[in-house]
Amino acid sequence: MRKTPTLIVFLLSVASVAPAQTLQTQADSCMKREIVLDSVRVIGSMPGNSLSSTSPSQQMDAESMLHRGVGTLTEALRHVSGVTVRDYGGAGGIKSVSVRGIGSKYTGVMIDGLTVSDTQTGEVDLSRFSLTNMGLVLLVIGDDDNIFQPARNFITAATLQLCSAEPVHGLELKAQVEGGSWGTLKPSLSVGRAWGSNSASILADYLRSDNDYPFVLHNVSQTTYERRQNSQLRDGHVEGNLHLVWAGGQQQLQGKAYYYDTDRHLPGQVHLYTQDSSERLRERTAFGQLRWIGRVADYWSVQVNARMNWAMSADRQAELSGGERNETYWQREYYGSAAVNWHPTGLFQWNYSVDYMLNNLNSTLTTTQGQAPGVPPIASHPLRHTILQALSVRWKSRNVKVIGRLLQSNYINKVDEGAASTGNAHRFSPSLNVSWQPISNVPFYVRGFYKDLFRMPTFNEAYYYHLGSTGLKPERASQWNIGMTVGLPCKQEEATKWNLRLTADAYLVNVKDKIIAVPYNMFVWRMMNLSKSRTLGFDVTLSGSYRLAVGQSLEWTANYTLQAAVNRSNPKASSYDWQIPYTPRNTLAGTLTWMNPWINLVVSADGMDERWTTLEHANGTRLGGYAQMDVSAWKTWHWTKTEVTVRAAVLNVTNRQYEIVKRYPMPGRSWRLSLIISVNN
Repeated sequence: MRKTPTLIVFLLSVASVAPAQTLQTQADSCMKREIVLDSVRVIGSMPGNSLSSTSPSQQMDAESMLHRGVGTLTEALRHVSGVTVRDYGGAGGIKSVSVRGIGSKYTGVMIDGLTVSDTQTGEVDLSRFSLTNMGLVLLVIGDDDNIFQPARNFITAATLQLCSAEPVHGLELKAQVEGGSWGTLKPSLSVGRAWGSNSASILADYLRSDNDYPFVLHNVSQTTYERRQNSQLRDGHVEGNLHLVWAGGQQQLQGKAYYYDTDRHLPGQVHLYTQDSSERLRERTAFGQLRWIGRVADYWSVQVNARMNWAMSADRQAELSGGERNETYWQREYYGSAAVNWHPTGLFQWNYSVDYMLNNLNSTLTTTQGQAPGVPPIASHPLRHTILQALSVRWKSRNVKVIGRLLQSNYINKVDEGAASTGNAHRFSPSLNVSWQPISNVPFYVRGFYKDLFRMPTFNEAYYYHLGSTGLKPERASQWNIGMTVGLPCKQEEATKWNLRLTADAYLVNVKDKIIAVPYNMFVWRMMNLSKSRTLGFDVTLSGSYRLAVGQSLEWTANYTLQAAVNRSNPKASSYDWQIPYTPRNTLAGTLTWMNPWINLVVSADGMDERWTTLEHANGTRLGGYAQMDVSAWKTWHWTKTEVTVRAAVLNVTNRQYEIVKRYPMPGRSWRLSLIISVNN
């Protein structure tokens, strides 16, 4: 910590040598209103051109998700290259995402510009986020080109950015009801108001599902037909949003209040003839956040962010010996951030961000005694102070864009009772992004980036009963990427007939001191820093459209990922250079949409090849590859101020049985039908 003031003084002195002219400051991807800085009007409704971005980014707005037949967030992510979704099956299955084989704990999730956290597990369950009021889904691998952000947004290998839709004209009312197989029902209602450049909205939705889908169980020579058990789900969420713009667009205030409540039964593993489980999980999450961004002087802009988050999870399960295991956890986070942006010239801008977080975890566990000889006692009330500082410099000429960043991280760990906490940590993490357009006015770009990463152990990894280890070291990782992007045709007048966009990226990811669970004895596992991993990969995306006739067009998307994500821990081990668990070598997805005046049709497919559930690739740990296809259709009618949309989908048309997580079968063929009514006044 003593080095921090020296760092700030040094970085400020370096930045002060830049010339002073006018620059357009980048708008945040979720700040959708117009903002005026230094007489330049900036529209922030969408992120920058993904072709010219220095890092791979893939985005879908509400219209794109409709055109691709996407109904859930995980369905959207299956059509993003470099992404592996871990899904325990059905509407209530827990879902997480890993990017480029580095692990789900390296993927940050942001909602309306601020990061959603789970310090206990380090993973955010994506099943809790609905697309009902989602205006934009954006995945950025590496660092975003927008440097005017909180420092916390730069600590992950990839960020999944979720932006709420906002009212645009007057009073807007939207009612939606969605039904599906196995007792699934999801009603939602939103009311919004826009006046001038300001808006406010409130949204509520509810989801219930029995989720008792059928599956086939193969056990040696015997085949039986079963149904999923203990898989019911009831959840709902309500949120309110406010966006104010004043001073001619130079000042913005964005606020959000959010509450989520779920009660789900957790199905057990399907093993031999049993899938018995009585486990239930009750989760409640509430947070409120405020963001202010604006111009404070010539060439200077500031943003201030504040967030408070509370979360509770209660896990209950019957014991074989009778009684019930009941574990309850409470998380709290207090977060504040400030950033100052200096944009003196059309070629150059500079940004300094500082963030502070206080996280703590309480639980009903009181295990303060050692679990085995030589194992330290387990602390039950950990607390962590985090201070992050980031200095970013962005230089852009006609054909070249360069972004450099230095992130300084400080983690201070304490416990209220029990064993000593994990050690404190301080680290500098640099990154560099470059994009080059070889020929002016031709949409062809070459890009590359390097990013250093640093991950502290989660509270589960450090303190969890029978598992945590307070002696863990932080994980260290590095990312390298080089790629190209191209858009065709080059002439704008030809783009009305057809267009094509292609991106290709090759990458290298190294992870050291990887935290894994190893058995201490038959019953007790411990977290240790043992493994190293390396990922060599290649991502390709293709999208385009072709106008067939007046009112008719074909739209298509495709993405392919090849990645060798291998264990590099011990060259003498039999598992050395073998693919790491749950990471396929080949992943492919695509959509084909026929837009027409009658009924719009979409066919989408995705699949992957074999995976393994352990490093050793032992017998019985192989998961076979799969491919599955969905078909959907929709039609929209307009009457004066009313819009009605009907959507229908058949998922997994071929009724393919497969698993994404071992012994957790995914649903077979199912249907989904939704009715959306929007009224603008």
